[in-house]
Amino acid sequence: MPRESVEVAPGVHVMTSRRYATTSTVVTAGAEALVVDPCWDADELAGVADFVASRGARCAAGLATHLHYDHVLWHLDLGVVPRWASTWAARQWEVDRPSLVAPLIGDIPDDLVELAGRVRALPDTGVPWRDRDIVLHEHDAHARGHLAVEISDAAVLLAGDMLSDVELPYPDADEPDLASYLTGLDRLADVVRRSRVLVPGHGAPTYSPMERLDADRRYLDAVLAGAPVDDPRLADPDNRVIHARTVEQARAMA
Repeated sequence: MPRESVEVAPGVHVMTSRRYATTSTVVTAGAEALVVDPCWDADELAGVADFVASRGARCAAGLATHLHYDHVLWHLDLGVVPRWASTWAARQWEVDRPSLVAPLIGDIPDDLVELAGRVRALPDTGVPWRDRDIVLHEHDAHARGHLAVEISDAAVLLAGDMLSDVELPYPDADEPDLASYLTGLDRLADVVRRSRVLVPGHGAPTYSPMERLDADRRYLDAVLAGAPVDDPRLADPDNRVIHARTVEQARAMA
C-alpha cells in the first residue's frame, strides 16, 4: 500500500516510514524535486520515487541530513543524481563505509545496501539546486556534520534527528558530554523561531516548532540539574536507554 504523503507547506511533501516514524521529504519546484533523507524499506523507497513521478517531476538531487545509515538510503528509481551531505558525513562514508553500512546488511536488499551512503560533499555555496530558497545550518549536536535544512521560501525546517516528538534529545554517543548538543540547539534556536513548520527525522511534523525546542530544553535542563525528568517520551524503552547515556554525559559536565 502506498504511503500517505502530507504536504506540510507548498511543495514540501512528507512521508513517514513504518519504521521508527522515520520521515522522507520531497521538495518540489516545477518539474524537479530535491529528496531529503529517503527511507526505509524497499517498497517505501520505491514509493518515494513513484511519488516524485506522480508530481510530473524528476529527482534533481538527494540530500542527507547526517551520516547515520537510516538517512543515507536511496533507490535506483530516483535516478543517478548527485546526493549531497556535509563534508564530514561524506568523508566518513568514504573512509569508514564497512562499519557505517553494517547495520543495513541483511536488513534491506543488497542492491539498496550498495546504494546507501553514496554521498558527496556539498560545495561551500550550499545545495546546487536553485529552484527553492534552501539554507543549510550545520552543527554537531546529534552527529558531527549534521545539517538542518531550512526551506526559507516556505518557512519549513527539516531538522534531521533533532526536535522530535517521539525521540528524546539524542546526543552523539562519541561525545564525552553534552556541550556539542547544547551548542547545536542554540544554533538552531533562531531558525526554529522563524519557521512555521518543523519536520523531524523521526516523528510527526508540527506547526508549533518552538514547542519542540522548549520541550527538549526542559528535558536537558532537568538532566543537567540532576532533577527528576517528567517527559512522555520516556515511556519508550529505547528512549530510556538514550536517557541513561545522556545522564552520564551530563555528569561529565558537573
